[in-house]
Amino acid sequence: MTIANLLSLSRLCLSPFILVFFSRKNLYGVIGLWTLAAVTDFLDGRMARKRGEISELGKILDPVADKMTLCFSFLSLMIWYELPLWLGIIYITKEILQLSGGFIFFKKKQKLIPSNYWGKISTFLFFVGLFLYCLNSGVGIVILSIALIISLIAFYTYTRNILK
Repeated sequence: MTIANLLSLSRLCLSPFILVFFSRKNLYGVIGLWTLAAVTDFLDGRMARKRGEISELGKILDPVADKMTLCFSFLSLMIWYELPLWLGIIYITKEILQLSGGFIFFKKKQKLIPSNYWGKISTFLFFVGLFLYCLNSGVGIVILSIALIISLIAFYTYTRNILK
């Protein structure tokens, strides 16, 4: 287990605590977890590349940790902070379909579809949008909507690559 993989795994394990902090209306705790998620996300990729420790496990753990962090954030905001249901439902449904498709593809072909530019941009914009939503819901919804469109483009490109 590499340091990069441990960072991704820690992010994955911490993601459910987003629900706990949101349920207690502890935005400082949520912002702390989001900050920790952003820092570990940056560091795990950087360390893996710098140390030559890019692994198949890391290619799975990193995006799953991001998706779980975002899914718990969306769920929490829909439950306790009136995030529009359509936004969260479309995001969570897309992620379930993407993870399921990726798993099926991996099982059949024994290879992973790596993250692409669209996916990385949308993940970044989702984190920015969620943070901004907590400060100003109108601005947050605009950024989250843009991120959702970009993530749907990413989903399309992943699907196209799987079907090739």
